[in-house]
Amino acid sequence: MIRAVLLALLLASLGIGSFVVLPIQEVEVVGNRQLTEAAIRQATGLEPGRPWLWAWPYKLEPLQHNPWIQSVRLERPAPGRLRIVLEERTSVANLIQGSERYGLSRDGVLLPGAPARSPVLEGRGEIPISDLLLLVQTFPDAQRIRYSVAGYQVLTLNLNLWGKNVRELQDWAKASRIGKSDASNPLAHPSPSPDSRIYVYSWGVSARR
Repeated sequence: MIRAVLLALLLASLGIGSFVVLPIQEVEVVGNRQLTEAAIRQATGLEPGRPWLWAWPYKLEPLQHNPWIQSVRLERPAPGRLRIVLEERTSVANLIQGSERYGLSRDGVLLPGAPARSPVLEGRGEIPISDLLLLVQTFPDAQRIRYSVAGYQVLTLNLNLWGKNVRELQDWAKASRIGKSDASNPLAHPSPSPDSRIYVYSWGVSARR
C-alpha cells in the first residue's frame, strides 16, 4: 500500500515537473495548405506549454483520419521544439454529390471544403471514381464530365463528347492526337462544330447536332 502511494506521488511529481522543467516552447507546422496551423494544434493537443516529453506520435492520430492528410509525422528538432510535417492531398476535380461539392484527389479520396475548380464531375447512382479519374487525366481541358449507367459525357469549350465506356473515349483521344483525318482509323473524325456532339462507339464515331 505504501509502495503504491509512493509510486503515485512519484508519477505526479514527474508529471508536474515535465510541465515546469521542459514544456513545449514551439510547434512548427510544415506542408499545410488547406488546414490551418491552429486547427492542427487543436486536433493534436500539441501546443506551447504542454509537456514536451509527452508529445508522442499517437497524438497525430486525429490528423491521420482527416481526408486532406495523406501522411504526417512528428519530429523533435531540439528540446522544447516540435515539428509536424504534413503531406496534404490536392484536388484534381470537383465532384457534385447531392447538394454537396467535394474535391477529388488523385488517389480517389473525397475532400470536403475543396476550392472550386474544373472539371466538375456530376451524375447519378454509384460514383465510378476510378473511371472519372482516368477521364480527368485523358481530357485535361474538360470543364464538365457527366456519368450515368449509359456512359460518359465530356464537355470542353469546343467539344461535346459521349462514349459508352472509358476505354473507347481514351482510344478516341489518342486517335485525335495522332491524326484527326486519318481515314484508316475508325475513331478518327474531322474537327466537330461547337454545337455538335460526337458519339464514340467501338466501331467508329458519329457527330450529331
